[in-house]
Amino acid sequence: MEEKVIETRKDKILDLTAKIGMSTLFVAILFFVISFLYIPSISYGIYQKASFSGLTGVDSSLNANDLLITEKRDFAKSQGDIIVFDLEGYNGNDGLKAYRVYSIIDDGATGSKYCLVGSTDSSVSFPWRVTEDMYLGTVTVRIPGLGAITGFFASPLSIIFWVVAAGSVTGIVLILKKDPNKAISEEPTKERKK
Repeated sequence: MEEKVIETRKDKILDLTAKIGMSTLFVAILFFVISFLYIPSISYGIYQKASFSGLTGVDSSLNANDLLITEKRDFAKSQGDIIVFDLEGYNGNDGLKAYRVYSIIDDGATGSKYCLVGSTDSSVSFPWRVTEDMYLGTVTVRIPGLGAITGFFASPLSIIFWVVAAGSVTGIVLILKKDPNKAISEEPTKERKK
């Protein structure tokens, strides 16, 4: 004899509360991960650190596929550090870059400061004047290879990945939620008579 379980209103409320709590926790974790990996302005506000990947130019001591963790420091004291900056105004050279600061120059005529950057293995700096407005952070941690993954998910190509993943998950859920009462009949098939 099959026993029928009756769900009380209290059980339904507890179940709904647990589902809402788990969903909220999942969304919060997702928000913090996405903000840390892809939105530096929010990340600096929450953690005082941010991450960067997919840079268009990197120092010789780094690899293009590295994930760089940065923190905001005093721009005027960054000599010798590797910084991440968004180069603007240099046509084909524009974009996110990470290079070592060779020197900081105080331009008395304009009252602004800028730094000259270059690769660690070279004694020649690039002809770029990196200003404090371009400065995004000083590299504190380098995670080899992880930048390839985070860089991919930040690219337009990842949209295809997300569409395929969402379609696959939806298909799996639909298959698992299939009505058990419509299961395949257990009767053996009859052979055709000739």
